[in-house]
Amino acid sequence: MAIRTVYFLITLLILGLDQATKCWATSWLRPRILLDVLPGLLRFTYATNRGVAFSLFADTVTDIRYILAAAALVAAVVVVLYQWQTPVRMVRVQVGLSLMLAGIIGNLIDRIRLGEVVDFIDLHWRDTYYWPTFNVADAAICVGAGLLAWQMIQEGRAERRYVS
Repeated sequence: MAIRTVYFLITLLILGLDQATKCWATSWLRPRILLDVLPGLLRFTYATNRGVAFSLFADTVTDIRYILAAAALVAAVVVVLYQWQTPVRMVRVQVGLSLMLAGIIGNLIDRIRLGEVVDFIDLHWRDTYYWPTFNVADAAICVGAGLLAWQMIQEGRAERRYVS
């Protein structure tokens, strides 16, 4: 199996997981609203977001679904092009890009199909600290970006050692 196929399969796997969990959240969780998984830490709470991260632009009067969908489509194309130009042996970068692509496409599907993104993962510390509700696609984007940042930090350290 070609190595690029493995990265493509990672994208498909995460995209499938994202869509399946959003389907579950819509059909099972929406009528119940809340499911405490780990009390004081994790619960599933059905929510939707018309905007972007942290519900930015969610309250705009204008229907921005197509603007945000176009931006996501451009981002997906940029990720695919970058991934195609990146050597396959750069596993951390390739996996990071695969995760980001899956997340971008997962939220893009929601935005086009529903006009909003389905979120349901709610992390909090007791009733004091809350992280905004998110989904598998959002987590994949964050983990993917983290892998890219880690790679950049490693390259920066290696470059400083080489220059010194």
